[in-house]
Amino acid sequence: MAELKDDLLTVAETAARLKVTRHTIYRWIAEGRLPAMRYSARTLRLRRQDLLGLEGDNSTARSHQRSENWAERLAPFTGIMTRAEADDVFGAIMAARERSKSDPP
Repeated sequence: MAELKDDLLTVAETAARLKVTRHTIYRWIAEGRLPAMRYSARTLRLRRQDLLGLEGDNSTARSHQRSENWAERLAPFTGIMTRAEADDVFGAIMAARERSKSDPP
């Protein structure tokens, strides 16, 4: 329960403070990573105290977490392709990428 002494922030203020988008804040609320209080159908507030673990430069933590996730996600596929096959696939992806750059908008 929110107390009168608590500093309450809007979703936009929280997003600006954490340097993420409002959509990320809504996603974190839905995932349970951020507790929020609903005052009406259109009004959410977040306590400043709940942001302490998330404040600061999140980019380092996110990139580290992202790299671990990729390693974990790719582990089951290790050994499916040979190095030459992987190079061929990578070459095809890069060629398609270069072709798409010259496509008209």
